Amino acid sequence: MKSSKKRSRAVVTVVACILAVCLVAALVLFSLVNSKVRALQKGAAFEFSYNITAQDSSSTPALYNILKQVGATSGDVAGLYSPGQLQLYLYPSGGLARAETGGTDFFTDLYIDANDTYFDAGRLYRTLRDSIADSAPLVGAFLPEWSLPNYITQAQLAKILGVPNTQVAMQEMSGYTMTLSRQCIVHPDYAKKDYTYYQFPSEGEDAAVLVVGLPLKSLLFDDTIPVDVHVEIPAHGVNAALSGTLEAGVNSLSAPVSVISDSDIDSIVQLRERLEQFADLINTALKRVQ
Repeated sequence: MKSSKKRSRAVVTVVACILAVCLVAALVLFSLVNSKVRALQKGAAFEFSYNITAQDSSSTPALYNILKQVGATSGDVAGLYSPGQLQLYLYPSGGLARAETGGTDFFTDLYIDANDTYFDAGRLYRTLRDSIADSAPLVGAFLPEWSLPNYITQAQLAKILGVPNTQVAMQEMSGYTMTLSRQCIVHPDYAKKDYTYYQFPSEGEDAAVLVVGLPLKSLLFDDTIPVDVHVEIPAHGVNAALSGTLEAGVNSLSAPVSVISDSDIDSIVQLRERLEQFADLINTALKRVQ
């Protein structure tokens, strides 16, 4: 009888020990996840390949049209995140890998915060000018050098394009905070194996819908975390799919200071009209040849 009681007490002790170990393990894992999430909330660096599509194939949204005209609806993007701020560098497809080995440089960049969006128009123009000069030297010879400050604001871009400011504004993309609440878990059709997906809270009918998927095992044990990101942006009529990695890190970001004055925007409009005239001349010449 005593032997039976001893065995019972031993079983209870073993079970209690196992439960204690499980509890400690759960607390450790929870602490690791919380620590990594807090680090990501403070800042991160990321590298993605991306693809952007129009939500309605029968229309061409202003922002999508810009990307389409410069061949940037797909490619690579590297960037830095700090609370309320984003810095993005856009590369042609495969350009990020080439840049890391001393090859292709990014063709433009964007800075986004809660107040404004800045587009590097100067770098983009020089990239396009060099491309035209390489393929059509005679045409390239007529295109002037860029002599203005590099960046334009979203209001200036909207004025150049003749569209409402809301069609180029991107403030909401800088305001997300990394959170892995169980209530935010979703199960999209595009889910990758072993990835858990979270839909970030959004407000308003036209608010962007951000869904982020990541393998929780990687979140626990790896510094560089694989990520699958999907964004629906009704205000711009586009969807974006991004796949790559991110790594926690504190960044010091600030708005560009080399910004074009409003008085120079008219010059940009004239430059755009000149480019359009060249394009019309080329198209007319090609039709005559045919």
